[in-house]
Amino acid sequence: MRGEWWQVLGGTDTGGILVRSGRSLHSEQLADRLSCGALVCEMELVGERLRYEKLTGHGPQQGWISTKLKDKTLVARARGDAGPLQQQPREVRIWAISDIHTDKAENMKWIQDLAPAEFRNDVLILAGDVANTFEVLKESILLLRERFGRVFFCPGNHDLWMQGWKGGDSMDKLHAILDFCKLHDIETTAGVIDTGQKRLLIVPLISWHHPQWDTEPELEEWSNVPTAEKTVADYWATRWPQPLHMEDGSVARALDELNDKRGGFAEAVSRKDEFDAVISFSHFVPQLELVPEKRYLIPACLTKAVGSSYLQERVAMLKPTVHVFGHTHFGYDIDISGTRYVQAALATPQERAFGGSIVALGTFPVLEAKPCKVWDSGHGWPERYRSSWSEYYRRYKRQAHVTSIVPSVCCNFYSPTAASKSGWIAGRMPIWLFGPLPHREYEAQMVLQEVRDSTGKDARDARGASVSHKAPLSARGEPQFVSADEAIRLHSQGEHTFVNVRSDAGTPGLLQIPDSIVLPHPRATESLASLPDDELLLLCEGLNARCGNMIVYGCRQDLKSAWDSAMLLAGYFRIWPTAMTLLEGGLEAWTEKGGELEPM
Repeated sequence: MRGEWWQVLGGTDTGGILVRSGRSLHSEQLADRLSCGALVCEMELVGERLRYEKLTGHGPQQGWISTKLKDKTLVARARGDAGPLQQQPREVRIWAISDIHTDKAENMKWIQDLAPAEFRNDVLILAGDVANTFEVLKESILLLRERFGRVFFCPGNHDLWMQGWKGGDSMDKLHAILDFCKLHDIETTAGVIDTGQKRLLIVPLISWHHPQWDTEPELEEWSNVPTAEKTVADYWATRWPQPLHMEDGSVARALDELNDKRGGFAEAVSRKDEFDAVISFSHFVPQLELVPEKRYLIPACLTKAVGSSYLQERVAMLKPTVHVFGHTHFGYDIDISGTRYVQAALATPQERAFGGSIVALGTFPVLEAKPCKVWDSGHGWPERYRSSWSEYYRRYKRQAHVTSIVPSVCCNFYSPTAASKSGWIAGRMPIWLFGPLPHREYEAQMVLQEVRDSTGKDARDARGASVSHKAPLSARGEPQFVSADEAIRLHSQGEHTFVNVRSDAGTPGLLQIPDSIVLPHPRATESLASLPDDELLLLCEGLNARCGNMIVYGCRQDLKSAWDSAMLLAGYFRIWPTAMTLLEGGLEAWTEKGGELEPM
């Protein structure tokens, strides 16, 4: 019959509590201490001396410990009817972060700037990818251990790269990392968070990616799509003992088996219902639904290097309340089959600067320089964080079978065929515009500045004087012009969205081309990203409602406004300017050719 469970409460300042080989206080003291938070099973209880078998945490697998030291409780019953030893309720917050990449000086400073006093009683979940080298990894983990009451960690792919490592292969490096964590009280196996009122189980899961996890269609309509073996650095940056190979999934299977060999997982599954909540975490991705579809990835083969079916099975067995993951650097907060999945990646400085709305999870990591809070003993679970991909997939159904349409920013990596097309699925808003408001406003300002830099006053005036060929105003090309006659024909086909950017657009009684989207420049074009979420969504879905190009028109005498508007829309929709069309001669030319008009 299984004995009572006990949780270690003492040893927070000493790296754990003393363990002896026998019941006597004079028996041999074992070399390792039993870590704070460790969960043990009672084998024998004699007075205040407990013989245990370790279930989770660091320290000797078996031994004798004291339940009390003078008036201080060292261990307390985690469950039982024999009068549990109670600890005083305390405030605890659980934070999560992944992909801190402290090889980057700016990221290291981000970690160094975390105030130790703010997180002294808190728990940090560190979901992998600390650093490429062992030395920087050790420095970074120790910095975090100094700042947080407890740190749970699982390694990521960068942590196992061979860069600077002379101690064998990547498996040897993994064990060296785990040994270092054990020595410094960084928890890499399951542990209990007990606030005195709530008890949570934290379960780290070691994993690795393998290509067989990806079961979604390939981009068959495109050619020269790179393979994972030729583009993913893990294939040449890591080295594994024979007969393990990344290609056949044997590396992923071997690392997954460590979760059983190191103990704690089976017990966590069997007794998870005894806790108020379970939070598991991994570096890699446990569900395909947590990765954007192939057409959105650069390159598409990344789907074959981010997830694990072995990990997916473990998460399904555990059924955690929350699962934290990392690796892809996309902010995520979404529910799947009763589990809340969260990714809070610090990512690289470049990604935060130029793709912050994709990385962001609410105010993390740019607007508020601290990890992402996933639980608070005083307030429970936080409200859902806004993130681009989560909101995108809440709005639109996943359509992995759509492989012919690839956004402009992605398709440059492949060769087109007659069946392929650059662009977006009609009726959808671009992903980055689903991001938190401050992030999308910041990125919209970058688009605006780029347009101003590439379409200076002299260049715009030159285009206004003539529509003859000029040098491209952008390295990505420039909008195309269409005559009024051709525009009237295209309008009759109903495949193109006409956009009225005249400064007076929207004024009641004025005439415009039928079914136009009203977007006066600069009042509405330059502030588009600042619209309330619902208004922005409806506007962008309208702009992208049809499969043809947007046709932008303004006044004959103000071509520069129409030009700038087209360039801005290209930037907002992440398409090349060549996919934008300008009505030559503006609304006046349309009217002169007898085009149909309607009042606003």
